[in-house]
Amino acid sequence: MTPVQLSLAVLFPVLLMLGVPIYASLGLTGFAIAYFTNSPMVFASQTILNGVNQYPLLAIPAFILAGNLMEQGGITQHIVGIFRHLFGHIRGSLGMVTIFSCMFFAAISGSGPGTAAAIGAIMIPAMVRYGYPPAYAAAAAATGGTLGVLIPPSNPMIIYGLIANASIRDLFIAGVVPGVLVGLVLAGIAYVMARIHKIKTIDREGAAGWRQLFKRIWDGKFALALPALVLGGIYTGLFTPVEASIVAVVYALLVGNLVYRSLGWAQLKVAFERTHMISGALMIVVACSTLFARTITFERIPQGLVALFSDATSSPIGVLILINILLLIIGCFMETLSAIIILGPMLVPLVKSFGVDPVHFGIVLILNVEIAFLTPPLGVNLFVAAQIANISIEKMFMAVLPYIIGLLAMLGVITLVPELSLWLPRMLK
Repeated sequence: MTPVQLSLAVLFPVLLMLGVPIYASLGLTGFAIAYFTNSPMVFASQTILNGVNQYPLLAIPAFILAGNLMEQGGITQHIVGIFRHLFGHIRGSLGMVTIFSCMFFAAISGSGPGTAAAIGAIMIPAMVRYGYPPAYAAAAAATGGTLGVLIPPSNPMIIYGLIANASIRDLFIAGVVPGVLVGLVLAGIAYVMARIHKIKTIDREGAAGWRQLFKRIWDGKFALALPALVLGGIYTGLFTPVEASIVAVVYALLVGNLVYRSLGWAQLKVAFERTHMISGALMIVVACSTLFARTITFERIPQGLVALFSDATSSPIGVLILINILLLIIGCFMETLSAIIILGPMLVPLVKSFGVDPVHFGIVLILNVEIAFLTPPLGVNLFVAAQIANISIEKMFMAVLPYIIGLLAMLGVITLVPELSLWLPRMLK
C-alpha cells in the first residue's frame, strides 16, 4: 500500500474515530497526501481557498439568513397558523401541520437542521401542550425538517451542482415533484401514527370555518408570497439562484420590519449571529472537503470505482441501487456536505458512464442525504428535535423509524422512476 493509499484508508478514519472535527480530518488528510506526492504546499492551500471562492456558494449564507430572518420576525408563525386552520380538525393534526409547515419553510431556508429547528421550536411545545407524546412531536419535526434539502432552494443541491457541473436551476426544478410527494407520504405517516397512538382531536382550530381561514391566509399573504417570489424568479429566468437568495433576504427584512413590525434590533442580532455560525461551519467543511476531493481525483479513484461497479452490474438501475446502499451506510457516519463533496467527484463520473442523468442522480443523492439526517450516530435532525423536546435520542429514533421506512420506500420509487425528477425540468425548458 502506497503512502497515499495509506492516508486515505487509515489516516482519515483514525482521525474521525479520535474525535477530530470532520473539517480538520479532511484538511489534514489532504495535506498529508500532498506531502507524500511531493506536491507544493501552496497547491494545497490554494485548493482550500479556491474551494470557497465560487460565486454560486454565495447563495448558501443568504438563504440561511433569509430563513433566520423569517423565524426571528415571526413570519414562520403565520405559515403554521394557516396549516393549523386547514388540518386542525383531523386526528393528529399537529403532526401533519408540522410536516406541511416544514415543506413550506423549506422553500426558503434550504437547510434540513435549520428547518427542523425553526418549525420544531414552535410546533414541538405546542404538540406537548395539547397532549401529544413528546417522542411523536419530536419525530414529526425532525422528519419534516429533512425536506429542507429536497424542496428547493437547497444548499446541498448548490454544492452538488458545482461538483457535477449540472444546472442548479434544473436541480431546483427537479426537486419540486419528489419533494411534494415525499412531504405527502410523511404527512400520511404522521396521521397513521397519530391513530396508532390514539391521539385525540384536541386542536379544534381547523374547525373555525372558511371565513377565519381566508383571514389567516390574508394575514399571512406576505409570508406565502416569498417562496413564490424566489422560486418563480429562478424558474422564469428572472434572476439566478444567487440573486434569488439576496431577493429573499431583502424581502424578509422588509416584511419583518415594515409589515409585521416584529423584526427589531435584538431579533436581527440573533438572526445574523446564527447565520454566521451555520455558514462558517458549512464553508470550512466545503473548503477542506475540496482539497480531499481533489486528491481523490488525482489518485484516479473515480476510474477505479467505475471499473469495480462495472464488474458488479451492467444496469443503470443496478448501479443506482448499489450506490444507494453505499450512501445509506456512509450517511450514518459522515456530515452531509462532506459526503456530497467527497463522494460526488467519484460517483458522478460513475453514473454518467452508465447513462444516468446527473440531474436525476442529484435528486437520488439528496434524498439519501435527507435520510441521513435521521440515522444515528450522526443524525443531526435527531439531536435538534430531541433537544427541543427534552427526550433521549433512543426514544427519538424509535419514534422516527416509521418515517425512515417511508423515506426508504420513496427513495426506491424515485430511483426506479427517473421521470418523477426529470419531467418538470424538461417541460420548462
